[in-house]
Amino acid sequence: MVLQRLFYSCIPNPASNYMDQLKPMPDFYGPFWVCVTLVFSIAISGNLADFFESLGADTNWEYDFKKVTISATIIFCYVIILPSLLSGYMWWRKSDSGVKLTDTLCLYGYSLTVLVPISILLCINYEWVRWILVLVAMATSGAMLTLTIWKLLVEEPRQIAVVITAVLAALHVGFILLFKLYFFTSSSTPSNTPSNSTAE
Repeated sequence: MVLQRLFYSCIPNPASNYMDQLKPMPDFYGPFWVCVTLVFSIAISGNLADFFESLGADTNWEYDFKKVTISATIIFCYVIILPSLLSGYMWWRKSDSGVKLTDTLCLYGYSLTVLVPISILLCINYEWVRWILVLVAMATSGAMLTLTIWKLLVEEPRQIAVVITAVLAALHVGFILLFKLYFFTSSSTPSNTPSNSTAE
């Protein structure tokens, strides 16, 4: 069951509803380990990216343990706060969809599945490769999450559903961009300083 949910979370399908994969028995096992794995894969890959960048430079590379703490804080805040707000809104609106907090927590946890392999590949020290990987992550993870949220809000007024879906999609894009810009941005620039020679 968990493997099936992991698989379908990486394949957005407009013709189906990913929430059907989670009901009637959402689990916390899969989402929890997706988040934990992502925490360490981002921290390790981010440090590897720094290491590869430091090769040939006159600097001593050191492992940055703060990246584990920072990635854990961002990821777990994201997968707890936003699902709570979404389920809270649907409870307030007395939605007939039957979606509970456990469903939205599970949804957000599984939506990060594709980011695990992509975060490992982001240690490749080519910015153009990293941006392609980031776009792939946004397209797959973002599409699955956006399509599912849109179908959850089918009973809401269309304008409200569009606004909520657009805001949550934008926050998801920002979430992915945050990791790219903080953990995987090259800080080295080629030196064009001329040599100390005196022109005769």
